[in-house]
Amino acid sequence: MFSRKNGKTLSQVGKGAKIDDDDSKTKSGDSKSSQGTTNSPFRRKNKDNPSKSESFKEKVIKKHMEKLALKIESLANAKSNDDDGDDGTDDMILERLEAENSVLASRCRKLEAQNIIAAAQMVDFIAVTIGFVAAMVTYFIYFKIGCWVLLDFDHVAMWAVKFILLVLPYIYNKRNYNITYRRFQVFAVAFVMIARVKLVRWRVNKYLKPGAKPKDLSTLRDGSSTSHFGDDITEDDVWESNYEINARFLYSSILRLRGLWTKTAQYLSSRSDFVPVSYVRELSKLQDEAPSTPWVEVKEMLTKAGILEHFSHIDEIPIASASIGQVHTATLKKSDEKVVIKCQHPNALTLLSDDFISLRIIAKIVGILEPEYKFLEILMREWANEAWKELDFCTEVDNLVTAQQAVKSMTSSTSMLTNVGTDPIPFSVEIPIPIKSLSSREVMVMSFCEGKRIDDLDQINKCNVPREAIMNAVAQVFAYMMYVTEIFNGDPHPGNLFIRPGLMTGDGSTGFTVVVLDWGLAKRLPKSKRTGFCQMTYAAATVDFGLMMDAFKTLGLKLKRENVSEDMEGVRFLLRDMAPRETAKRRVKSKMKTDIRRSNEKKKGERVPVDSNAYPGEFFFFVRTNELLHGLGSRLGVDMKYLDVLKPFAEKGLSDCEHYLSVSSHPDPVLKEKIQDLALQKKIDEALDELQKSNSVNGAQICVIKDNNILAHNVCGNLGGLKKHLPVRSDSLFLGFSVTKTTAATLANKMIEEGYMDLDEPICERIWIKFCSTIVCPTELLSCMSEEDNVLERWGWKRSISLRHILTHTSGLWFGTPAKLSIKTLAKVETCCEGFEYSAAFPEDTLLPITKPGSECTYQYLSFGWLVAGCVIGAYEAHCGELKTYEEIYNEILGPLHSSELKSAGFKPCGGGGAEHDIAHVETELDITRATQMRKEAEAMGEMMEGINEDLDKKETKTLKNRKMLFQGIKGREFILDPRIWNSIDAIDANCPAAGGRFSAKGIALFYQELANGKIFNSPETLTKVTRVCAIEDGLQEMQGQSSMANDNAQGRNTSQFGLGYQIISIDGAKDSHAFGHSGVGGSIGFHQVASNTSVGIMFNKVGTNKESAKQIISIVSRHLDW
Repeated sequence: MFSRKNGKTLSQVGKGAKIDDDDSKTKSGDSKSSQGTTNSPFRRKNKDNPSKSESFKEKVIKKHMEKLALKIESLANAKSNDDDGDDGTDDMILERLEAENSVLASRCRKLEAQNIIAAAQMVDFIAVTIGFVAAMVTYFIYFKIGCWVLLDFDHVAMWAVKFILLVLPYIYNKRNYNITYRRFQVFAVAFVMIARVKLVRWRVNKYLKPGAKPKDLSTLRDGSSTSHFGDDITEDDVWESNYEINARFLYSSILRLRGLWTKTAQYLSSRSDFVPVSYVRELSKLQDEAPSTPWVEVKEMLTKAGILEHFSHIDEIPIASASIGQVHTATLKKSDEKVVIKCQHPNALTLLSDDFISLRIIAKIVGILEPEYKFLEILMREWANEAWKELDFCTEVDNLVTAQQAVKSMTSSTSMLTNVGTDPIPFSVEIPIPIKSLSSREVMVMSFCEGKRIDDLDQINKCNVPREAIMNAVAQVFAYMMYVTEIFNGDPHPGNLFIRPGLMTGDGSTGFTVVVLDWGLAKRLPKSKRTGFCQMTYAAATVDFGLMMDAFKTLGLKLKRENVSEDMEGVRFLLRDMAPRETAKRRVKSKMKTDIRRSNEKKKGERVPVDSNAYPGEFFFFVRTNELLHGLGSRLGVDMKYLDVLKPFAEKGLSDCEHYLSVSSHPDPVLKEKIQDLALQKKIDEALDELQKSNSVNGAQICVIKDNNILAHNVCGNLGGLKKHLPVRSDSLFLGFSVTKTTAATLANKMIEEGYMDLDEPICERIWIKFCSTIVCPTELLSCMSEEDNVLERWGWKRSISLRHILTHTSGLWFGTPAKLSIKTLAKVETCCEGFEYSAAFPEDTLLPITKPGSECTYQYLSFGWLVAGCVIGAYEAHCGELKTYEEIYNEILGPLHSSELKSAGFKPCGGGGAEHDIAHVETELDITRATQMRKEAEAMGEMMEGINEDLDKKETKTLKNRKMLFQGIKGREFILDPRIWNSIDAIDANCPAAGGRFSAKGIALFYQELANGKIFNSPETLTKVTRVCAIEDGLQEMQGQSSMANDNAQGRNTSQFGLGYQIISIDGAKDSHAFGHSGVGGSIGFHQVASNTSVGIMFNKVGTNKESAKQIISIVSRHLDW
């Protein structure tokens, strides 16, 4: 701290001061006085001014500053008095100031060299001494134990055995490149590094207040602005000085140790986004300047390989040396082609093997002590496996051949243009071409690639392109290889990436070339893993929570808990925007603090979300490669939307995934259908064409059936999302959203008609006892809620809820979602029903109505289905004495009533159907969940974004109050408002009676036709009763979209009318506007127009603007049929 702070003060003075040798000398008396002051345990007061005492350093600085001020003043006066105006005066002043500053800066550097480098040498000496002493002590103990065992034997042979025991460790050590002694040195270096960090932390806590700013103490010294030594030391100053010493110490230590630690240094030096600059500066020397093998040993290796005679010339001095081997330039005899020879260090195999054994032991111990971190052992095993391959140059030859093919594929299938700025810049990619006939396990010959390191600023200037363009090209190259091809380079540090001006096939005047070297540490991905990484990246780019869960499943990542929002945040942080070093470092530090805080808030077994026994090793190299690219971006100081670069390549990689291909091999059934009203068919086709041109519709199905005759059946567009390359078919299944509610309501009303349950009996009394199991409110519930919650009254309300309240949306539980709702639990209706039951183990999760049942109609966007399902399951068990699932009950009661035509058309009210039909993917224009997620991520990185719910601070209308309550109820689970979660593998088969049905337009139209024509209910009066207006909701429709699963009526009025589970729809301009059915998010709707006996099904897969599109189609049908 002392030396670094001294150096900093002198540097500040050096901006405009010069310290001459003559000026630095003081009079003898002053010198003695200064020495006396310094050596005394108590500083002596100044005789002239007892209240102020100046140190020797302060006197010198003050004297030089006064002298400099006089010089500047005299030069300025000289210029003003010169009538002719000397043109050289300004230059003369500038030259003198620069010279004086240069002298002072030079002396500061010398001072830093003395304080920092000397300290680093001292630390290095201490580490070596500790390692040596530890080795000798161990050796002594080993020998003493051996002698003790043989103590009773005084034979000459025993003395020979003792001698062998004495020299055996030495011989073994020497024959294996000092490997035993090296282990002691490794642990000594680790011990010293840890000890120094601990000491610095102790110093900061002891002498400084962490995070505090230095105080201005000038007022305590008679207003003097000169800071005393140590006044303004900050926590950062202490750490930076420690970094400077530690970085040099670590560099010198790794020069001795070599092996795996060189690769570790290469990785750290490439992480400019969070590693201190001192470490980056020092350790980057090891990227291509590691200790080399003498030429004599290299020549012997080439001779042994039998290839020495193939070269007319070999440079004895290597052009680069790294952890595994070194590279020499050479010229082939036959072709005079310039090539490079890569030779493996003789000790590389031994050192790396020993280092990995040490790391595995450490990881094993950590896994035993902390089972949550058992995955570290898997990571070490994966790294070791790939490192073993790196030691076999024959493997690297194969990797180069595959990489060449990947580059050819990229060149032929992509634009090879950077997408930075307004003018794209062409680039090309070069991979060394291996010469197989001259390559072996320890020696490899390949073509010579021109270029210089990618972080060489002079080379970047020669290319005459922005740094952002270079980083963009590199990101494109690695994205294509990771997501589209089977291989990618797992070690993209600056020593392995070169650039040069000009394209490979051009004259060098335009564009630039990226050279990717060292393919020893390359990763080949199986198609399934590559698909998983494509899903993960595309999900992160589009903030698609459902696809993120699919990615985890594809990769084999098993989570111990499902917190999709936090998982999304973690992946998006891995693939975060690139930024200059200081910005990137601030983000990383803030994110680490956030993660530590969250970890401390969790239970011990929940801190690591991934099951350690199911951690894919490939994930290690995916993370490593992306982090190295981030480090390179920070080193170049670029701002780049990294995910925007990766997204198109991830999407391209998913285009041939089996999950996103068509399952239908037979012709579209609509081709064989007899359309009864070609005029209506044409009008709807024309309307759909216009809607597609305006981008209002992505994929759509329209079906109009009257008196069991198909009047029109239209299809257009694509299946959306990752299936947008597939056209919509007439039997494709679209997510119905709230269109599904009609099927649940029909089942409930059918069971009422059959006597399974009563419409007005409280459901907790007979059919769903666990819903509200006790008459008296449980004490556990009272103790975990406040008096303001009106628990007693609301418990009574819950006990009075009947099926009528549920079907008419007046239960007061419109906001209810299970406390532990996730994408997986969303797929199981029975599990979600349990979320509405009282649990003594988790009383705080109890859902209570917020209004008295029957008093207010508020749309139950998801809770409707779970409440109906709970009643259905309980009523069936009470009636039949057998517990069955909701789907089993539906298939038993309603299944036989559905026609075969309905089932084959595409009708899956309980979800699924992906094995027989193409499933359309939901797309959305609404970004509530995206904005919420990005706000969380920004806060985790120490940045702020505008809130998405600022309107909640305004005057609260009913809609705003409901919206606020909705967001509070699903806090931390906002992902359930993202319609795209229904595209996930789990959700496709989900049984969610309020929103999870999958239908074709023809299927839903046939359902209403059969319902209206008496195929389901025993009596026409039942249908009349259930489709009569029973409740009217007002105001919630402002929340249309993701905030609500409901649509308003077809007239667009700001109200919704409900029968017993059905929406009562009024059609604009119709003579008899009465219709019943149900609409869903984005305009999908199924309904029956009673007067004309016409059923209509409209299905869209794009959520956002299709509500008006549906009204337009309905208006066309209404006018054409003269409703």
